[in-house]
Amino acid sequence: MRNFAVIIPAYNPMDELACYISELLNNDIAQVIVINDGNSEDYDQLFEDISKLERTTVINHETNKGKGAGLKTAFSYLHDQNNPSIHGAVTADADGQHLVNDVLAVGDQLINFQNDYVIGIRDFTEPHVPFRSKLGNYLASQVFSLLFGYYLHDTQTGLRGIAENEFYACSHLTGEGFEYEINMLMYIAKNKKSVDEVEISTVYHEEHFSNYSTFSDSLSIAGALMRGYFGE
Repeated sequence: MRNFAVIIPAYNPMDELACYISELLNNDIAQVIVINDGNSEDYDQLFEDISKLERTTVINHETNKGKGAGLKTAFSYLHDQNNPSIHGAVTADADGQHLVNDVLAVGDQLINFQNDYVIGIRDFTEPHVPFRSKLGNYLASQVFSLLFGYYLHDTQTGLRGIAENEFYACSHLTGEGFEYEINMLMYIAKNKKSVDEVEISTVYHEEHFSNYSTFSDSLSIAGALMRGYFGE
């Protein structure tokens, strides 16, 4: 058994999410936590099917609270559960962009080398990567390095490993939406946590619909960086 959980915050998830989770479980993941983040009734059957899977817990938000809120709910649940077989967790998206093998690689790195955090990094030089993604990640990495002295090759990845001793802290970080993930990176840098990077597949589906708003969420992340730098 792999001694880590997988956390999946889900808003408008892919239809194949139950199959994706089954594949994780077939690879001996100890536990899967899925946050139904205020989805419409159209997804009721999907989450009912997921709730029937072994070693899988579905936690419902009555309204859509955002990705950060979903992650914090899951970290709180894992911390309160205090399961001795869970030594860490991997956060994955519900849209199919994080391949099962990459989830396993991040989790195995986390457990085997006892890092506080592991970041899954994508190769933005690949030709199929949208220009806005290349530019956005480059600028974010440069700004983050300038402000906090930590250079991370992929500041926007949602595929991350978090050690069990960090669950409580992660459940209390600020941010309800996508800005939560940059707040986590600032927490890592400010507290000099051990962090490693694992190269993962760079997946962009042609039909992919992202819940990330380029304008409003980018402004939110920029605001979070400034507040973090000035100590708020």
